[in-house]
Amino acid sequence: MSTVDAGQRAARLQADALVIDAHVHGRHLVPRPFWAAYRRVVGASMPADLGFEVLAAAGVDAVVAKAVGDGIVTRFHPTTRWRAVRRQLDDLRRQAAEAGAAIALGVDDLAAARQQGRPAVFLGVEGADILAGRMARLDGLHRAGVRVLGLVHYADNALGTVSLPWQEWLPVPLPTRRRQPGLSPFGAAVVDRCAELGMVVDLAHADRPTCLAVCERTTLPVLSSHTGARQVQDFARYLTDAELRAVAGTGGVVGLWPFRFGDQGVGDAVELARHAAHMAEVIGVDHLCIGTDMNGVTGLMDGYAGEHQFVVLTEALIRAGFDDAEVTAVLGTNVERVLAAVLGR
Repeated sequence: MSTVDAGQRAARLQADALVIDAHVHGRHLVPRPFWAAYRRVVGASMPADLGFEVLAAAGVDAVVAKAVGDGIVTRFHPTTRWRAVRRQLDDLRRQAAEAGAAIALGVDDLAAARQQGRPAVFLGVEGADILAGRMARLDGLHRAGVRVLGLVHYADNALGTVSLPWQEWLPVPLPTRRRQPGLSPFGAAVVDRCAELGMVVDLAHADRPTCLAVCERTTLPVLSSHTGARQVQDFARYLTDAELRAVAGTGGVVGLWPFRFGDQGVGDAVELARHAAHMAEVIGVDHLCIGTDMNGVTGLMDGYAGEHQFVVLTEALIRAGFDDAEVTAVLGTNVERVLAAVLGR
């Protein structure tokens, strides 16, 4: 298939399909002065911040937008970690409202927003460090509209351990790694409570012991929102075939991630297609989705500058050899199935 034909097919499919980005952030993940300094450190590779107003024009019907609760990001907010996350959630609601997007608590809200021609925003938290051993805080997040919880982020916490701790590649002061990797008893209790409340557990950033333990324990589908296949590239943030099978075994989905920084991540749409094809071979197309990490990455693959070019990712699915029904499933209906199973209508 020619590039022109693939592009036209991608545009047609995306225009008709339900499109859900399983992992994004709002603008200015940390307060502006710190964000500006961080951008200067990272350099020109860091993509520009985008607001939720790009979603409709890009053909994206819904996103899972996450506040960050780890000890690295929250330390840039002049308050406690708990209040920092609550403020981030308030800011996500504000940004959604300014863009004409609707906050969604279930799939019926998604359907209603789509019928109205409005994007839907599901709220999430990446890094459950802020729970600090207090289960009541998880209930508080649910009451605040949070429907997706990433157990870990940049550093080991009281719930589980991470695949790529920051101290291994960036000189930042972090606690030493936990001696015992994997899901803690408190982490197991959080997984159980998420099932009772109706919150999707996101395993992105979790290491192999944590990922496998959660998948063995849970009774509901899980998400690994932005990752890749370790068999295609040996990058710590990617999943082994065993982890892919474990996530799929819950009925869950794994998100293709267009991240690139230095020699880590996917170089371009061709490489992203390789990840997609391998994952589909291992776990089936019905367990794939897309998580771009909008506004949360230091770099993106060549040929893709951000959410406003989402159709580039759709074209990568076509180049992976997927038929129209399979592309449509990866774009959104697979995530919709998981949301319906966990959140309800």
